[in-house]
Amino acid sequence: MLGCIFYYFPIILSIMTFPDLKKPKSPNFSSGPTKKPDEWSVNDLNTSFFGRYHRSNDVKKFINDVLNKLKNILNIPKNYKVLLFPGSCSGAMEAVIWSFLGNKIVTALIFDYWGVSWYEDLLKLNLKVDLRKNLEGDLPDLNNIPKNNDIIFVWTGTSTGMTINNIDFIKSSHDGLVISDVTSAAFIEDLPWEKIDISVFSWQKALGSESQHGIIVMSPKAMERLKKRNKLPKVLSIYDHDFLVNTPSLLSISDFDLCLEIFKKKGGLKFSKKTCIKNRIILEEWAKENKFISFFCKKKKYRAFTPCFFIFKKELKHKQMFSFLGKEKIAFDIANYRKAKSGIRIWNGSNIKKNDLIALTNWLDWSFNYFRL
Repeated sequence: MLGCIFYYFPIILSIMTFPDLKKPKSPNFSSGPTKKPDEWSVNDLNTSFFGRYHRSNDVKKFINDVLNKLKNILNIPKNYKVLLFPGSCSGAMEAVIWSFLGNKIVTALIFDYWGVSWYEDLLKLNLKVDLRKNLEGDLPDLNNIPKNNDIIFVWTGTSTGMTINNIDFIKSSHDGLVISDVTSAAFIEDLPWEKIDISVFSWQKALGSESQHGIIVMSPKAMERLKKRNKLPKVLSIYDHDFLVNTPSLLSISDFDLCLEIFKKKGGLKFSKKTCIKNRIILEEWAKENKFISFFCKKKKYRAFTPCFFIFKKELKHKQMFSFLGKEKIAFDIANYRKAKSGIRIWNGSNIKKNDLIALTNWLDWSFNYFRL
C-alpha cells in the first residue's frame, strides 16, 4: 500500500486545485547554504587566480587580503589571528578540539544538535566534560561554571532556531578558553570577540557564499595555549598550520570575496541584523495565532535572529507537503533538521526578501489545511 501512495502522489498533485496565491520570487529558504545576494553574479568573480599554485606570492596575498577584509567587516581585533581551514565549520571545529582541549575540564553548553556533535567529539577523546544540556526549547544551566574550565558552545543553533544571546555569564577573569561555533551569528551579530578566545565559522550562512572552507579566529590567550601535539593528523593541527593546511578552492574564495563586497556595500552588520529582525517579525506575526505551528524556542529573547524554527501542533502529511512545496518551487529545504522535532525551519537572513516571506506564509497556511490528517 505504501508504494501505491508514493506512486500516485505526482498524479494527485497534477489534479490539485491551486489557490490564487503569488509564489515567492526565490524559493531558497534553506538554513545553509543560504540564498545568494540578488546583486551576485558569476560574471563578477575574480578569476585571475584560477588554475594557479596556491602558495604563489600573489595568490597568498590575495587570500590574506580577503581575510583582512573579513576582520575589518566583522570588527575582529587586530591582535586576533584568522586562519583558513578545510571542511567548513565542521573541519575548523574538529581542528580546535584536537589542537587545544585536554588539559582542563570542558564545560559543554548544549541547546542544539551541533552542540551535541561537538560534545560527542569530546567523549571520543576521553576528555572530562561538565555537561549542561537542554534540547526542549530552553537554555541549559549557565550558572557557576568553574573559572578554570574550558567552555564550548554554539552561539546560534540552526537546528533549534535558538541563540545564547550573550555571554555575560562568563566573567572577564575566566581562566579557561571560551570556544564558540558562531557560524549562524557571524555576519549578523556584532559579536563580543574580546570575550571569545576561539571562534569558528563558515561563510555559507548570512553571506550566502559558497561552502567548503572554515574560519578559525584566535585570541592572544588562545595562541599562548597552542602547543605542539605529537601524532596529530596534519589536517587537524593548528600548531603546524603553514598559511594553508591544504589546497584551497580559489573559486570559493573569490566567491567569498565578492559576497563580502556586496555585504559591505549594503551596510554590513548593521544592515544585516536590522533586516533579520524585520524578517523575523513577519514570521512572528504569522505564527502568533497559527493553529498548526508554534516556535520551538519558548522564550523570545533566546530565539535566533535567523533561522526561525516552528514545530507542528497538529498532525500533517508533512513529507508530502514539503515535496509539494519543492516541486512547485514555493520553498526548498524548509523541513526540520533531521534529528530535531518535526517542524518547519525558515532562514530569514538579510538576503531573504520581505515579500517572499509573506508569500511563503500564505502558501504554508493553505498547505496546512490541504495536507492535514
